[in-house]
Amino acid sequence: MAVRRGQVTLAVVCLLFGIALMMQLRTQNRLRQAATGESSTDLAAIAGDLYDNNTTLRLEVDKLLRQQLTYQEAASSNKEIDMQREVQQLQTFNGVVPVTGPGVELSVDGALRPVDLEDLLNEIRNAGAEAIAINDQRVVYNTSIGGTPGHVTVNGVDVTRPLVIDAIGAPDVLDRALDRKGGMLSYLKTAYPDARLNLSEQQSLRLPAYGAALPLKPAG
Repeated sequence: MAVRRGQVTLAVVCLLFGIALMMQLRTQNRLRQAATGESSTDLAAIAGDLYDNNTTLRLEVDKLLRQQLTYQEAASSNKEIDMQREVQQLQTFNGVVPVTGPGVELSVDGALRPVDLEDLLNEIRNAGAEAIAINDQRVVYNTSIGGTPGHVTVNGVDVTRPLVIDAIGAPDVLDRALDRKGGMLSYLKTAYPDARLNLSEQQSLRLPAYGAALPLKPAG
């Protein structure tokens, strides 16, 4: 919108310049035509009108140029804000910075299989979670879930029971998605009858940055 306004302003400036030039040429013609028949007083009045018109148009042009500069600065500022927002979203997605915000916390004290933990994470993501951590291990796009039932690894790190899954996002939306009939919590309660599960909404969660070390490649 700011760019379109700037284009309109520039077009108006060009139009005003054209009008000013046309009026100046017409007035000059009038001066030449009247030079032989008009008195010096009439010629001075015509010249004064020309000066006043040019001054008015020049002031209007200056005003429109200032408006155009304001629109351009606003458009540049909005673009910078959008870029900063995109950078923050990418940093959150990649887990390179800690994040804080409201969300839900799910505690699972049971011999969970890695595949069930992966399905649970997928359901949390699909519910709109912006960031996830399991026992302070940040979950990112390339997080690996491994191990055996009751001994799960996240990012190659052993995580002890209970598994505490923190997810930042709209608390009510995440809560309904996880606790819905036929959802993952219903499945886990059936598949792990001895497990203890607790889901709660949280007003403030803090998730650490992704800090898993890359595995070393063997020499040679």
